[in-house]
Amino acid sequence: MSTVSHAASGRPLRVALRRARYPLELAAVAALYYGSARLGYSLGFSAAVAAIVWLPAGVGVAVLYLAGIRYWPGVLIGDLLASSYGALPVGSVIGQTVGNMTEVIGTVLLIRRLVPRGSPLDTVGGLGRMVAAIMAGTFVSAVIGTLSLWLGGVVDDVVTVSRTWWLGDAAGALVVLPLAIAWYRGPPRGWLRGREIEGGVLLVTVIVVGELALRTHRPLVYLVFPPLIWAALRFGRCGATLAITIAVGLAVWNTTHYFGPFSFESIPRSVLSTQLFIAVAVLSTLALAAVVAEREAFAAGLRASRARLVKAADDERRRLEHNLHDGAQQRLTALTFRLRESGERAERSPQDGPALFSEAETELTLAIDELRELAHGISPISLAGGGLASAMTALAARSPIPVKLVALPKQRLDPVTEATAFYVIAETVTNAQRYARPSAIRVAATHAPGALVVEVVDDGAGGAVEHAGSGLQGLRDRVEAIGGTLSVESRFQHGTRITALIPESYIRPE
Repeated sequence: MSTVSHAASGRPLRVALRRARYPLELAAVAALYYGSARLGYSLGFSAAVAAIVWLPAGVGVAVLYLAGIRYWPGVLIGDLLASSYGALPVGSVIGQTVGNMTEVIGTVLLIRRLVPRGSPLDTVGGLGRMVAAIMAGTFVSAVIGTLSLWLGGVVDDVVTVSRTWWLGDAAGALVVLPLAIAWYRGPPRGWLRGREIEGGVLLVTVIVVGELALRTHRPLVYLVFPPLIWAALRFGRCGATLAITIAVGLAVWNTTHYFGPFSFESIPRSVLSTQLFIAVAVLSTLALAAVVAEREAFAAGLRASRARLVKAADDERRRLEHNLHDGAQQRLTALTFRLRESGERAERSPQDGPALFSEAETELTLAIDELRELAHGISPISLAGGGLASAMTALAARSPIPVKLVALPKQRLDPVTEATAFYVIAETVTNAQRYARPSAIRVAATHAPGALVVEVVDDGAGGAVEHAGSGLQGLRDRVEAIGGTLSVESRFQHGTRITALIPESYIRPE
């Protein structure tokens, strides 16, 4: 009884904590946004508008991108708390807030639309799309905010203010968002394993070289880039984003304290020079880190595909052994005894000889047919004799569903290329017949500059999904093993298109 009452009394407390969690999280977001705004004011040539790096733009985008759009009220509260009500008209403050919220929410939605899967830091393409979303979102904020200040009579030089606003917000997002993405779930397992000393040396190098190069007017600023490159190459996106943050912090600190290569008598010139340095440093370092991530992912995928190919080859070898043992080998063994017995019977009854040898001929023909069927499963006879075009024609002729050959290769190809291309075509056509129930299938094999392009399109059920152990993964492994690529487009009820591209190095020159 006491246990039941204790559980019952604890349930309202848990419900109350669950209800209070979201408001507390909003308060934390607002405090983080407000704190970054105060830090941004302290690090900028700021009057009311001109900041070298506007950190809240990056904080707002990072929070909504990683935690969810539902935390936008926290960003709004933080922005309202950080606004300069004493220095600006109320209408201008409202305009700034509208612009900032449009910037944050719009940038997050754009990134999610342009990079729907995976991290935008994992590929050069993803990084480029993230940067495009940031530049678009911050541009909207700069336009709305500057116009609100101009209408309020706060600024006259709309072009300079909007440019500074745009680049400052973009710089804040380019520094904070990648850092948050890279460190949100912590570094990969074993990130520093065996490289602790190197990591410490790199950290000290970034700080020392950055301070030396960014605190003097001498032309030493380019010395910052070797440590950034080192961080990207050896420590991936976690090391790259950390090194970028340190370098940018040093650049902004020294510039705002009138030190370093970006400190000029003209504040707009100092701001613009620092912002351009930040953009170049961030984009070049993150691009290099993305290239490293792509190569590591490709290497890992290649190792996995090779392992799967080895296993598939081993399974195929066992299948052939089994089929040979249970099929042709047994039949040939039985034929041996039959011939021996037929010879003995023929000596005793010569008149039975023709019938006995006729039976032996029938058995031998069956064994040959079984061996031919096994050989056909390994490599079609038409492929070896007439090439890929002949094999495609034979495959289309045997198909119970109409297969239209849109384009055939005009020349013989390297055996590896022909076997890979035929495997893709045969497997795709078979899968379409088995699962998609199409009314027709179109197949094309064409020569592109430096490559053979194989395309199989059906009008079936669609919705094909590549997963571990699937036929699509087997196709990808086969194609990528020789340096090619495979793409799959399959929308539900809109058919499937599979395209394989085989590199030119495997095409035999004429």
